[in-house]
Amino acid sequence: MLNWFRKTRTSALLDPRDTDLAPRVLVLGASGAIGYAIAETFARQGASLALHANRNTKVQGKLIERCAELGAIGLCGVQGDLADPERTRQIVNEAATTLGGLDVLVIAVGHADDQPLLMTEPGAMEAALQSNLAPVVNACEAFRALRAGWMGGAVVVVSSITGRVGQPMRMAYGASKAAVEGYVRSFAREVAASGLTANCVAPQVIEGGLADLMKARVRSLLLANTPLARACEADDVAGAALYLASEGARYVTGTSLNVTGGLVTW
Repeated sequence: MLNWFRKTRTSALLDPRDTDLAPRVLVLGASGAIGYAIAETFARQGASLALHANRNTKVQGKLIERCAELGAIGLCGVQGDLADPERTRQIVNEAATTLGGLDVLVIAVGHADDQPLLMTEPGAMEAALQSNLAPVVNACEAFRALRAGWMGGAVVVVSSITGRVGQPMRMAYGASKAAVEGYVRSFAREVAASGLTANCVAPQVIEGGLADLMKARVRSLLLANTPLARACEADDVAGAALYLASEGARYVTGTSLNVTGGLVTW
């Protein structure tokens, strides 16, 4: 098991209810493929987990059962629209109340609506920001407020390499993911004095997701230019998220970890 922030931080400002060494983790977007894999990975580490879904409560229920099988110490489900600041605050507080506090926030939410530039409809950029940036801002602010006066902790945000490398047909999505990364970098600087870290994971297209929808020629071209010669899998992203939440990454903040198989090396 990896070491966690709360196992080594002994400040008197820590939550006085903190008597359990299991990290308390809220995974937002746990009903999606990446969030699901992240929840499973944290469960294997013996975390206490709050698992969020907006509408897909059926998958959420199955995931809760799966995480219990994998060794999660405590489990609960929370639901709601993360584009709503007040509902997001309630979700974070509900998770903290059930688990006795929160140490790690993982945000794995977002939506892509790919369109060529000339076919992009008015309002597409606003919609992309509402789907991809607003939940991150709302969740980070709620988590920061919850942990006011506490030391340590980690925020991990699933971004996309599209936010760093321009791609055709993905202008609104790429711009919104770039905004996410810019926000997380600034947020990390703002909260650094408390020992709270904030980082992004930036994967390329995911096996089982967009990679499966690509035309054979496009997929072949992508893999030919990927040094590790395979598409990214959800477990690859989950492993990166686990590292960024661990004590081993206590001096890593305000950065983005590329998970691209060498396709992007900066």
